[in-house]
Amino acid sequence: MTSEDILEHRVAQLEEKMQHLSDKVNAFAVSQAAAGAKLDSMLVTLSELKESVNRLSRRPVQFWDKILLGFVGAVAAAVAAAIIKFN
Repeated sequence: MTSEDILEHRVAQLEEKMQHLSDKVNAFAVSQAAAGAKLDSMLVTLSELKESVNRLSRRPVQFWDKILLGFVGAVAAAVAAAIIKFN
């Protein structure tokens, strides 16, 4: 084997290895893009869940506010009725 043959053989091997490496890098890039899309979808879903939890956590406060206002209104009506009755 001449030195030219050896060099050609080595270049062919390197080209083959580079092609294999390039294929792996491309496959990794594709899988990363898919993972990124899934992560974006998960972040949107998480944001929606947070908003739902916030809305649900505000509901009891609104409920108790209504009860308190009803109680204050009833007390005010009773006081007004008592004032009218004694006049």
